[in-house]
Amino acid sequence: MSNLLLLEKTAFNSFKPPEKLSLSDWADQYAYLSTESSAEGGRWRTLPYQKGIMDAITDPDIEQVTVMKSARVGYTKILNHIIGYHIHQDPCPIMVVQPTIEDATGYSKEEIAPMIRDSKCLEGLISDPKAKDGSNTLLQKNFPGGTLSLVGANSPRGFRRVSRRVVLFDEVDGYPLGGAGTEGDQIKLGIRRTEYYWNRKIVSGSTPTIKDFSRIERMFLQTNQMRYFCPCPSCGHMQYFRWSQFCWENDDPDTVKYKCESCSHLIPDTKKRYMVERGEWRATAPGKSKHVGFHIWAAYSYSPNASWPNLVEEFLESKDDPEQLKTWINTILGETWEDQYQAKVGADALMVRAAEAKYERAKPPKEVLFLTAGIDTQDDRLSMSVFGFGRNEEMFLIDRQVIYGSPSRADVWKQLDEILLGKFINEDGKEIKIESAAIDTGGHFTHEVYQYVRERSHIGLIGIKGVGQKGKPALGKPSKVDINFTGKALKKGVQLFPVGVDVIKTTLSNKLKDAEIGEGYIHFYPTITPDYFEELTAERQVLKYKNGYQERVWVKKSSARNEALDEMVYSWAAYQRLLQKYDRRTIYDQFERKIYPTEPVKEAKIDLNRTKSTKKSNFVSNW
Repeated sequence: MSNLLLLEKTAFNSFKPPEKLSLSDWADQYAYLSTESSAEGGRWRTLPYQKGIMDAITDPDIEQVTVMKSARVGYTKILNHIIGYHIHQDPCPIMVVQPTIEDATGYSKEEIAPMIRDSKCLEGLISDPKAKDGSNTLLQKNFPGGTLSLVGANSPRGFRRVSRRVVLFDEVDGYPLGGAGTEGDQIKLGIRRTEYYWNRKIVSGSTPTIKDFSRIERMFLQTNQMRYFCPCPSCGHMQYFRWSQFCWENDDPDTVKYKCESCSHLIPDTKKRYMVERGEWRATAPGKSKHVGFHIWAAYSYSPNASWPNLVEEFLESKDDPEQLKTWINTILGETWEDQYQAKVGADALMVRAAEAKYERAKPPKEVLFLTAGIDTQDDRLSMSVFGFGRNEEMFLIDRQVIYGSPSRADVWKQLDEILLGKFINEDGKEIKIESAAIDTGGHFTHEVYQYVRERSHIGLIGIKGVGQKGKPALGKPSKVDINFTGKALKKGVQLFPVGVDVIKTTLSNKLKDAEIGEGYIHFYPTITPDYFEELTAERQVLKYKNGYQERVWVKKSSARNEALDEMVYSWAAYQRLLQKYDRRTIYDQFERKIYPTEPVKEAKIDLNRTKSTKKSNFVSNW
């Protein structure tokens, strides 16, 4: 009888599902570090600061986890464990998003394949990659109850027609700017794939990059901002490690100590493990309960390369080189770098400037001699800014209007007509009109824009196409986009003007930083809304490396709108078009005479009539 009971128990245990474990417990029990992807191979042991991050991922009450991190904290291995856990414990559709397809392929080869090979608990769950059934490829792996897909953030195809319960975003600050092709933001696309699951899990992690432009920083700031607090060995005060509290003597890394922010006790590196083992995660900001964020950096790591003396040594080697220091701040502190190359033009400062202005919207001050307009096209609206120009390129925002509706509708273009063909009355009661306007031809309504420009080139409207290449002029030579079947340009066809957006943005940025009213100063009317200035300052010039060389490029803040900036750029391009048509030495005098004409002298009338004589003349009589 006892043998029968034992047999029944054995059979029951054979069909019993594996015990439900937290991610950290599962990793400690099953995870194995492969020698080709780890400095030290062997059984995994979860470090104290890793446990909170890992268990949040398997907490059923938490939907989204964001990790802003440095290098050397074991985050890649945590990603591996998430995948292994779900293959073994909780099968479901999983998607891993790497910055590029190449990164996804490398991650599959260097991390996933060794993990599957060396983890005994995963044995038999994923077929051999040499099998011809196609169930185990580099970017697609099937297992009982689920599938693992690896995609690149640069490929829109990877986000189509799939639903995933678990989505892992890795190194999100490395995702291509501008989204996945024309599909949109990669993170939004990925999250959209999880909408059908009540128990979905979204994990995002990255080393941050540039302040205000870092995706992971923006996501982290939307959370409760968890930081790892450790006790002072002397007074017990709980605190999270700050670089400002590390101190050393005479540029000697071996003398580094951590200064307790409460009792000022100097703590050596030998006490780090003591502190970390007794630490705990604490929220430092209010946030949503279903979205938690963690910040972790190298000072907590047990790695020999992350000892406090080693971190100080690396800092001393980097501190005098801005680019090396940027890398150190990003990869060691896990914090964003604030580029000091170019002083920022703040939205708040421009709002103060507007509040001090003495003119009204749509009523140009007497200094304005002509107007230009810049028009930006969106899928559901047209937005435009009208700028007035005074002598020495003093600029005034005269009006900002948004016309809502698809550019495919005739009434939208009719409203634009009313603005472009309308008259503005200045403070002296004189009429001033828009002399030149530039409209963006990019986007999804290029044909409609071409048609509009084709019929209105006579009023000074030009179609433009932004060119982001270095060294391009503000307004280049136009190309003919309207040709007949023989290749000959149509007489009244559309000409497309290339616009050097980078050089114009640099020019305007310098003007915006000018605090003295007069030459080159840009004015804004007081009633312009604050969001206008957020759009105007949505981009900044940062340092990038291309083919081994440094160059400055303009980048947009994550998820920020930049329509106001584009409109100012296009208005400046329209101004450049006027400079091509008029003598730039006398352009202001010519337009001033249009607004404030002087009485012509009698002699001038006589001379004018003589030129209109119909009598034939010869060389002698003329002489």
